[in-house]
Amino acid sequence: MISNKTTKDYTLWKLFPLVVFIFNPKIDIISIPNFWQGIRLDDIIVMFYSILFFVSNKFKIYPNLINSKIFGYNWIIFFPYMVFAIVLGKSFGISPQLLIVIRYCEYIALIIILNQLDPPKDKILLLFKIYILLNFIIVMLQYFEILGGLTSRGTVCTVHVPGCLDKEDIKSICFLNCDLGFMKNLVHPGDFLNKRVPGITGGPWELSMNLSMCIYGIALFEKKLKRLIPYILLVVVMMLIGQSRGIVFGFLAGSLFLINDYKKAIKLFIMLFILITFIYFFNFFNFKEIADNKFLIDYFALIKIVIGSFTGNLPSESALVGTGLESMFVRATTWSEIFSDLRKSSVLLFFGSGGGDFIYTESFIVRVLSSFGLIGSFIILYMSRKLPLFFISFILVSGITIDVFVSFKIFVFSCLLLMMCKKKENI
Repeated sequence: MISNKTTKDYTLWKLFPLVVFIFNPKIDIISIPNFWQGIRLDDIIVMFYSILFFVSNKFKIYPNLINSKIFGYNWIIFFPYMVFAIVLGKSFGISPQLLIVIRYCEYIALIIILNQLDPPKDKILLLFKIYILLNFIIVMLQYFEILGGLTSRGTVCTVHVPGCLDKEDIKSICFLNCDLGFMKNLVHPGDFLNKRVPGITGGPWELSMNLSMCIYGIALFEKKLKRLIPYILLVVVMMLIGQSRGIVFGFLAGSLFLINDYKKAIKLFIMLFILITFIYFFNFFNFKEIADNKFLIDYFALIKIVIGSFTGNLPSESALVGTGLESMFVRATTWSEIFSDLRKSSVLLFFGSGGGDFIYTESFIVRVLSSFGLIGSFIILYMSRKLPLFFISFILVSGITIDVFVSFKIFVFSCLLLMMCKKKENI
């Protein structure tokens, strides 16, 4: 690991992968048949730096690259349980997605790379601040239909027409636009669903997650409140435009445990309340309609939907039309199918199925329970016990409706935030 390095001598070759991981847009360099996502610059950089550090350490993985003192060690040593759960699932006729296993291995490589790069706190905070400012500019241009964006799926259409990507259009491994006649990751100005613009990320949910962690990082290390406020204002506006209900609640839940200075925390929440009230009453960014449709809903009905996904007793879809819970019903339908696999055997309930047939579970909580069962979930909770309470709260609440770590970018931001916390508190 790089040691005793100051911000000044943190060279470009160490900073370059961080810039790519944080700012690289969703452009597939190599497309894979029957998958929305392909191989991107991030993946190539991970492979290159992995080889570089393996060679420079003469392939001594332990203890040079992996040992109990590095950040993310618990994530790495959990991998054998994941393999066990996959083998168990296959023995019951369940076919876990190989892509999830590959992504988990890529995250292990990423953890090793970040430990070797050992980025200084000041560099991470600078990148976080630039990320907020850059995204705000892009989000405003996208919201007012001046600029388009690059997402994992490109333009989404209810009817398949030329210019809309369907993963079945990718017949074989191909490069960049695969001779489709259009840029496969591009969404044109004005084509974002419900004006939920993504900035430089793959979607509004990914943007909201990353922005939340940027604010957490700045709030932890920025002593003066007046320097924090501008970034919070920008992030709140972008999160309201993004309309990611679960992440907003997760952000608020994490914020409750973020600041030990209660006077500072109270001032911050009062300012947030005033800002949101101001935006609501003057209906900036059509926030009244967003609030009515996304936040002022029947939360008892929402709880019934969640419980129904576990028990297999979901309400009818027609009963939820116009309630603002339609997207929740779609998620719950997927969850119900996932949990039906676990009900095949108490062994799967306790040890998990390794992930099942779904790449996206639309829930981190469902992902953990279905993949690793009750025992695996308890192991994860135990291994996470030293993580900051604000981060645990944020992930658990947001993770009810978002499969957070399926996103490479979200995992990167999580690692950088927790690395700063580790240096501060020795977690």
